[in-house]
Amino acid sequence: LHKALGVGKDFSTWITDRISEYDFTIGHDYSVHKTISPNLGKSPNDAAYSKIKQSGRPGKDYLLSVGMAKELAMIERNDQGRAIRRYFIQCEEELQRSVPEIAARYRRQLKARISAANNFKPMCDALNMARAEMGKTTQQHHYTNESNMISRIVLGGLTAKQWARINGYSGEPRDHMNAEQLEHLSYLESTNITLIDMGMEYEQRKGELTRLSQRWLAKRLEAVHV
Repeated sequence: LHKALGVGKDFSTWITDRISEYDFTIGHDYSVHKTISPNLGKSPNDAAYSKIKQSGRPGKDYLLSVGMAKELAMIERNDQGRAIRRYFIQCEEELQRSVPEIAARYRRQLKARISAANNFKPMCDALNMARAEMGKTTQQHHYTNESNMISRIVLGGLTAKQWARINGYSGEPRDHMNAEQLEHLSYLESTNITLIDMGMEYEQRKGELTRLSQRWLAKRLEAVHV
């Protein structure tokens, strides 16, 4: 959970701060277990535990309730946190049926959502740096233009906000996209970073991303029919 949320603090500081600040209760919201092996230890109930630090000091594993995990995700107030919280809620609603395919589908969607969230800031940073090298300042609308360009490729000519409005969704549009849309979005954002670093202008990148998008979709279609 700590890794997926993209938290800047080290794990130990983060979890102890959150427990103290939000009054989580041991035995109700979470339990703590010490690792017992220099490699991969196990608890008395055979749950796998993380590796002990190389310093030799015993580490701790925190086992969280779903409710606490949801609250921690919500507290972070970032795209990763919203995606993870939504994942937990969906799992609680759907996995009552104990259908493995549903769990696999939501895991794929969560992974794609986090990947899309992780690529957006580096794309903005790459754009800012490229424009700075040309002596240009970067305004908010420049970032919006990049985001809208990629969204239009993925969503059939619509921006994310337009797509959400047409489909009756509120809040962050990416929270409502399916796994394939998010994977497509993530692929194009990652590729756009490379094209920006190569010095391509906006229209050049738009054309290249459109071409690569069609190729990406064709490969996905081939994989489905294999």
